[in-house]
Amino acid sequence: MYAKVRGFSGIACRVLGPVKVWDPEMVYLTDDDTGEEFLTEDPYGEGEWIDGDGSRMRVVMVGDDKVHEVDSDDIEPLEETEDGYPFCLECGQLGCFHGR
Repeated sequence: MYAKVRGFSGIACRVLGPVKVWDPEMVYLTDDDTGEEFLTEDPYGEGEWIDGDGSRMRVVMVGDDKVHEVDSDDIEPLEETEDGYPFCLECGQLGCFHGR
């Protein structure tokens, strides 16, 4: 999906998806002194990257490769028309149609 993003004036961005968050694997460990079991994050760092709640999204400006994190409320989708997208597919400038 392509979008206009607040803070990226005049340039279209490609929306990659939600920001990834680390979801650690949880394990039960036993306290050597008390014998009590407790749940904690895996001490060996096991876990996985999962999609966040969607409040923050990852975007890349068209024509660039740097990933930015933005609020999802700052994203306005750009719809494709019969003539294509309302921006240049090479430079990303809104209203430029050089790359059509």
